[in-house]
Amino acid sequence: MKYLSCRYIEHGMDFEHTRLETCCFTCHSGGGKITLKNDYAGESIDWESLFELKRKYREDHRCGNLTPNCKGCVFLEEKEWDEGDYINFLQFNYWIACNSKCNYCYEVQNRKMFEKIKPYNSVPVVKDMIERKILRPGGEVSFGGGEPTIAPEFDELINLLAENGFRNMRIHSSGIKYSPAIANAISQGCLNVVISIDSGCEKTYKKIKNVNAYKKVLDNMAKYAKANTQGFGLMTSKYIIIPNVNDNRKEIDMWIQSVIDVGGKWLALDIEDVWYKINRATISSYYLDLVNYVIDRAHANNMKIELYDRARGLKEGKNQI
Repeated sequence: MKYLSCRYIEHGMDFEHTRLETCCFTCHSGGGKITLKNDYAGESIDWESLFELKRKYREDHRCGNLTPNCKGCVFLEEKEWDEGDYINFLQFNYWIACNSKCNYCYEVQNRKMFEKIKPYNSVPVVKDMIERKILRPGGEVSFGGGEPTIAPEFDELINLLAENGFRNMRIHSSGIKYSPAIANAISQGCLNVVISIDSGCEKTYKKIKNVNAYKKVLDNMAKYAKANTQGFGLMTSKYIIIPNVNDNRKEIDMWIQSVIDVGGKWLALDIEDVWYKINRATISSYYLDLVNYVIDRAHANNMKIELYDRARGLKEGKNQI
């Protein structure tokens, strides 16, 4: 039967700093963060208990009792869902260390709290999932952070997933550290690295990131774009609109031109999370116009563009839900 759910509730798992969740999306009115396991630090997982909880969420949704955390989420859709107990949408967001200090980063804003959290290694659990055939190719595997590329187990994890048939991996990176593993996976056509440069010039970059790495990031973006020899692996340049910092057409035009100059063909757009949540019900039409402007400029330059959930919510008029 058809019912309202999403791919992450059905077949997703997210490694967070101290928890396992279904996904990492929090910009909608329900707030997200559906828990699968609290107080998690990399230990073995009782898969039967985890899937039992997922089955409960599934049954609630089938009965029309939508999980409050999911209210207003843009990923909800009504269809006949596959009821199998497996994972094929996997997210890694447990890394804490980073080589950038973005003003909008929740870790930077809560530094003392995150300094108390001990990092863990997810590789043994992923190997267990593969051996048990719980983790199946066909969905998406994404990496956030902190900065994934500076984690000791990062290369091993990328290679492990690539060797086991995962052809749709997405890395969210600062782009400051060049990763041969990323370039190799791009060349194999199984990875998209998303680099949040958020600016079109060195001055704005430093104002947002608080590090001097603009030229290094552009250089690494060029290397990743060049690695795309098969036309499937990608380098995407992401721009997070930050009110009163980079929310103007001039900066956006410079950003798009810089992506063209390094050989990039894909753009991604988002809106700063905290500001969006506070102002979601009163966001002026200026920001919708800005989103539409980026879309138009991308199309004018024969580039593809992806809207992340906040920009997508604004575009679809779901920001006020």
